[in-house]
Amino acid sequence: MALHPEGMFTTGPLAHLVGLAAGGPEPLEWEVLRFGRATRTEYWDPAWRHTPQTLASQLDYMATAFSEEFFATCPEGTRQAWRTAAGAKSVPVFMTELAMLLRLGDREGDAPYEDVPLAAWEVRARFPLLLSLDGWAYDGEFASYEESMRAYIEGEHPYCSYEVVPRLTQALEARTLCDESAAFAASFRKFAPEATPETLAVITRTTFTHMTEHHT
Repeated sequence: MALHPEGMFTTGPLAHLVGLAAGGPEPLEWEVLRFGRATRTEYWDPAWRHTPQTLASQLDYMATAFSEEFFATCPEGTRQAWRTAAGAKSVPVFMTELAMLLRLGDREGDAPYEDVPLAAWEVRARFPLLLSLDGWAYDGEFASYEESMRAYIEGEHPYCSYEVVPRLTQALEARTLCDESAAFAASFRKFAPEATPETLAVITRTTFTHMTEHHT
C-alpha cells in the first residue's frame, strides 16, 4: 500500500488555514479565531471535527521533524502556500508560531462577531446545508417552499439522521446567532442569502413536525 505522509501538508484543516494565511486579506489572528469557531466536534462535516490543541501539537511535531528533503516531495502549490504563509520566517518557525496562535485562541474562547466578523469560508464550514435551499421551491413542482420542504423530508425518511437532522441543527444555530448578534446576522445574510429568517423558520417548523409524528 502506498504511503502519503505529505498529506499533513496538503490536506485537512491545517492546509486550509495555511491557504488563508498565504492568500487572505485579513489578519492571521482573525483566521485562527474563526478557525476555533469552526473546529467543533459536533459539526456535521467530519473535516472540521478537530480541536485547536490537537492541531497545535501536530504543528509542533511537523516543525520538529521538518526537513527540506521531505518538504520537496510535496506538490509545488503546497510548498508555495506554506512559504508564502511563513513570509520572511522559515516554515518550521511559522509552524511553531501558528501552533501558539491556535493555543492562545483556544484559551480565549469564541471571538465575538463584532470583533472578528463572520467569513465566507466559515459559513461554508459551519452551515453547508443552508447554502442551497431554494431549489425545491422554484422548480414548478411545489406551490410553496414549505410544501417542498415537507416533500424533501418525507423523501429522506427514515434516514433522517443523515441530512434532515443536521440541517435542522444548523438552522437552529443560525437563527439563534442571528438573534444574538447583529454583526453575525448581517454577514450571514450576505454569505447565505437563501437562508432567510422565513426559510429557516420553515425548516425548523417542518422538521420538528416530522420528527414529532414519525420519530417519537
